[in-house]
Order: sequence, then C-alpha cells, then structure tokens
Amino acid sequence: MIIIQKVFSIFAQNLAYYNEGSIEGGWLDLPQSSKVIDDYLKNVVKVDNTHEEYEIADVENPTPFPYASIQWSTVENLNKLAIIFNKLSEYQREAVKAHLIYCGEEHYAISELINICLQADNISYYQYHFEGLEHNKNCSSELKMGYTIAEENGLYNQLENQGIINFFDFEKYGESFGYDYELLDNGYLISDYDIDLQLYSEEEINEAIKEMEDFEIEI
Repeated sequence: MIIIQKVFSIFAQNLAYYNEGSIEGGWLDLPQSSKVIDDYLKNVVKVDNTHEEYEIADVENPTPFPYASIQWSTVENLNKLAIIFNKLSEYQREAVKAHLIYCGEEHYAISELINICLQADNISYYQYHFEGLEHNKNCSSELKMGYTIAEENGLYNQLENQGIINFFDFEKYGESFGYDYELLDNGYLISDYDIDLQLYSEEEINEAIKEMEDFEIEI
C-alpha cells in the first residue's frame, strides 16, 4: 500500500440533471483509486446512460494548473494528473509552476499537463540560494535574485572586501535580470529549454501510473 498526499479537490456537477432543475454532485479529493472514482461518478455525480455530461464546477487548491484546463476534463484524467504531480519532488513542482506561469497559457489538454510534469527535469528552473535566505523568504523576488547572482559571480565578496556592501542596491541588481529571466517567489526560470507536449502517449502515461494503482490518501 502506497500512501500519497492529496493534490487538489474537485466538485463535479451533473449538467444533465442541472438542466432538469436538480443539482447532483459533490467534492472529491484527488488522487483516488479507480474504484473510488467509479463510485463517486455513479453515486455522487449520478452519471448514467441518460445523464452522462458533467463539468468540474469548482476546484480547491488547483495550483499550478489553470482552471480553464480542468473545467471540462474527465475525473479519470484529472486523477491521472494528480497521481503524476504527486510523484514530483517539491523542486520539480516549482519548476512546473514556473513553466506554466512563464507560458501564460490557460487551455491545456490534461495529457499536455501530464507531459509537462513528466519533463519537469528539463525545465531550466533554479531556486534562489544565498547566505541568510532562511531569514529573507518574504522579501521581493528581485532582492533574492540580486543576492543569489551576487554570491554566484563573486560580486558579494568583492563588495564586502571593499567595505561598500551596505551601499549596494541588491534589489535593483536583481531586477536587471528580470528582463531575461522569469523571477518567481522561490526561484527563477531561464527560457532556454523545450517541452514536448506530446512526448508521452496515453499508453505511456498509463504505464507510468500503473505502479500507483493501490494507494491511500494521506490527509
């Protein structure tokens, strides 16, 4: 039995019943087992032969995925996305988020979002790192970028040795890199990579999650 954490929650609503004046639907945490998904669609969303169409009317904690990509997806496909995203490290999740912010696209097929997750290691995303970062997590992205680059290229030591470090504007310095890089809360992205949205087929995606078929959610 594999224990995994909830990625996001969805509220699926049956549109056929809605058009008949009845609201049928409810919340579900993802990912889930296939059995839980089937029971949810049958008994909560009330999907049957004459009431097949439904939408994802609401999502809780969808980050980093845009709602426009989720709204008309199937619960089964969203569950696959949740399983794959759950397998990523925190660093890989930040990389995926950085890529989606940089691209600014709202409409992806779920298979495309999964492909992005599976290629997270190809994304040129780097976390900020400098001495004292743990005390400056709430400062601006520009300031964190300034300190990071200054330590990497030796500028920080030069300024310190010359006794003028307190007169240097690290935030302004970091801001200058924002023209070429995407500066985010915890790191920055360099757009020198390619992501193939069709790299992995549906069969390959299904194979990637097969090992996760037997699991429980850790709340």
